[in-house]
Amino acid sequence: MKVVVASTEEQVNKLNELIHYIYHSAFPRYFTDQQIAGYIDWKVLHFPEEKEHPLYTLDVAFRAIASLEVIISILDVLPEQKKSSEHQELFKKNVDNLSQSGLFFPFTYQNFLQPKETSFKDTCSMYAKPANQFLI
Repeated sequence: MKVVVASTEEQVNKLNELIHYIYHSAFPRYFTDQQIAGYIDWKVLHFPEEKEHPLYTLDVAFRAIASLEVIISILDVLPEQKKSSEHQELFKKNVDNLSQSGLFFPFTYQNFLQPKETSFKDTCSMYAKPANQFLI
């Protein structure tokens, strides 16, 4: 007999928070709004609705949280640091962990080496976190 422990509500909330951060802080630095909208349509990092999904187990949810945090850490330091084989290996390992957890993340380290080229119309992203709460 195998005992499976369900993930906690806090883990589910943390996963949703990390996915939101990637879409609204990391992706806008590297991709256009149209590309990000496409990723939403492709269900990139889509959190499953079915409670029977392996992501709703304690162990798998913990591994997914850790992997997302590592990927976010790498993406946050990439603009300041040069390409690193250590970062590349760590990134790949954590993308593989996400895949095993059931989260679709079809990116490689190379997808994030160049920040997006911005024109005037692209300087504001509907996915990026606003600098302030005032309407202009």
